[in-house]
Amino acid sequence: MIGPNRIPMADRVLGVEVSDVTVRPLAAGEFELAGRIVGLAFADNPSNLATVGGDREKAIRAMEQGTRIIKLENSSHHALGAEREGRLVGLMNAVEWPHCQMTLGEKLKSAPVMMRTIGRNMPRAFKIMSSRAKHEPREPHWHLGPLAVHPDEQGRGIGTTLFRAFLDRIDEQGAPAFLQADVDRNVALYQKFGFEVVSRETILGVDTRFMWRAAR
Repeated sequence: MIGPNRIPMADRVLGVEVSDVTVRPLAAGEFELAGRIVGLAFADNPSNLATVGGDREKAIRAMEQGTRIIKLENSSHHALGAEREGRLVGLMNAVEWPHCQMTLGEKLKSAPVMMRTIGRNMPRAFKIMSSRAKHEPREPHWHLGPLAVHPDEQGRGIGTTLFRAFLDRIDEQGAPAFLQADVDRNVALYQKFGFEVVSRETILGVDTRFMWRAAR
């Protein structure tokens, strides 16, 4: 389990000096704000836009609601928040195998909210989920994501700070990690952290890479 200690980050993270960010567990009272941050950060994500037919505002709402209901409010998930100048500016979510994919009950619970949010695009959303699920490793691991930083705070090294903090804790357990990426620069970033592309699939026209990092 991810521990509760606060971690002030003052080291050099992939060449970016980060001295004013605190990484800590995300509080339940922050779930709504955290969902909004994810929605804004993923507004132009190709998979999200493909899901809603290119409607950017709908993509923001879908990611915001989906993150809050499917991930943050699920007790199986663990999330770290990045705080800067007293404000939540980013988060890193992860879930431990075998809880990585939604159960039928979880899908039914989230369906009404998602239907109100994306309506007739629901089949496209389920297509993405079912296609991604086929690539999930069938062995103990941590499934990482989403990793998000508020657009106004991007470029300060906050995302890499969060990512490293989570990986440090996973490494203490000696556990491997898995994630998916559909943006080339993100794939390159994850490779710097030791992830390798182990499979890929074009889903709704988007080149989706599935990446694995062996236990350290």
